[in-house]
Amino acid sequence: MKERINKILHALNENLFEREEIVKLTLLTTIAGESIFLLGQPGVAKSLIARRIKEVFKDGNSFEYLMNRFSTPDEIFGPIAISKLKKDDKYERITEKYLPTADIVFLDEIWKAGPSIQNSLLTVINEKVYRNGQQEVQIPLKGLISASNELPAKGEGLEALWDRFIIRYLVENISDSNKFNTFLSTESIGFNATIDEKDKITNTEYHKWQTSISKVKISDEALNVINVIRNYINKHNEKNDTKRPIYVSDRRWKKIVKVLKTSAFLNDRKVIDLMDCFLIAHTIWDEIEQISIVKEFVSDAVKNHGYSLKYNLSMFTNEINDLKLDIDNQTKESKRITYYEPKSIKISNAIYYEIDDEGNLQDNYRRRINYIRKTDFNSLNKTTYKEIILFNSNGEENYNNRFEAYSKAPNIITIRKYDNWNRNNSGTNYNLISNKKTKSEITTKIPHPAIITEWNKTVSTITKEIDKTIKAIETFKKEDLASLKENIFVNKKLASLAEHNLNQTINSFTSEKLKVEKLKKEYDAL
Repeated sequence: MKERINKILHALNENLFEREEIVKLTLLTTIAGESIFLLGQPGVAKSLIARRIKEVFKDGNSFEYLMNRFSTPDEIFGPIAISKLKKDDKYERITEKYLPTADIVFLDEIWKAGPSIQNSLLTVINEKVYRNGQQEVQIPLKGLISASNELPAKGEGLEALWDRFIIRYLVENISDSNKFNTFLSTESIGFNATIDEKDKITNTEYHKWQTSISKVKISDEALNVINVIRNYINKHNEKNDTKRPIYVSDRRWKKIVKVLKTSAFLNDRKVIDLMDCFLIAHTIWDEIEQISIVKEFVSDAVKNHGYSLKYNLSMFTNEINDLKLDIDNQTKESKRITYYEPKSIKISNAIYYEIDDEGNLQDNYRRRINYIRKTDFNSLNKTTYKEIILFNSNGEENYNNRFEAYSKAPNIITIRKYDNWNRNNSGTNYNLISNKKTKSEITTKIPHPAIITEWNKTVSTITKEIDKTIKAIETFKKEDLASLKENIFVNKKLASLAEHNLNQTINSFTSEKLKVEKLKKEYDAL
């Protein structure tokens, strides 16, 4: 299948430049049975791509029309059958060679369609049914390709029709100079694609494929990415500066998933993978300004959340947290202890501690000098004396006497006079006026050997399982990640974002393993 689709794409892209992605998306949308909208100025190959797509289907019919304000349903769905109207009084159209009999439809300047055409198109796109008079006719439509050089105008009732175009793509002029020069040098670019007859898709195949596509599964990783993107959209819409919110209906998400399933099927897979999810960026924007925003949403979701469910880190995290809690309970004991904290007293612009000296600290005039600056006290040594300045209760400095002190406890100070006669004096211990407080203090205890044995078993089990998971991720990277780069419809460079998530996941598991090893070292050291 994959090889066949690649051959078809190669033929469709012949003599086209910088149109590979839009050709791929148009083919994908058509095989999915959905519709695509191409936004771009005239002359960027929109109609050429549409005409080539019809060549993909064996004996496929196509219909194309350039809309204008005066277009009528007759020009799209066929003229009224006058003979039936006269003979049988039946209002029916002659639909042969018009939209109701076409496999591929291209409608240019789609937004110029009148209300009657719009209403019929909604039924055609949604149900693949055309109401011709009294009868409902199943139509062979596989893909409706629409185009315009503008987005639908606001307030003109075009929202429902706009919502039906699942893929939306901005088609621009050739940007690469070399490719542009080659384009100019190419003699002719045919509207038809030369596709080998055996590679063309038959009607029977197409309908058989639809059944197979419906059976494609959605991986947990893809579901997770979709939900992350939805969350990003909700957060974006909650911002006060959002001029126009991004709206994606539940019905639209269902259609988007069908496109992703088609991508998986055409890539010979039975499950949607992360690379398929990059296609979502082409399906959820409403304004040109939103294109870069939704691309970032999708890229970030794959990059940071892609494999978070496939490799369950939370299970190990919970086990490690439980182990740590058990270790703490068995090795640590909390006790309430009483302590004294010096009472801070503000005098003028400084903070002081008051010394409970019982009147012993006085200057030459027998005035009490029992205050020390908080900063001076905090700078004292624990065993060796240091010169200090004492103050009175007004914050006035003592100039007449010199003192030195040290502090071996947070609320105790040892003071002696600083002179030759007191140098050998051991000093006097004073308490600081303090507040009595209590606090919890953790003490360590040694657990029973049987408990340590159980911890060792738990550590061994966790580390082995983590190593096993890391090995599985490495194997996945080696064997399966390569297939991500071979997705037909997505640029292989984007696979690096999925790989980043795998590397990030490995780092997270390694980090958890280090936590376990650290816990073991801690209880072994007791």
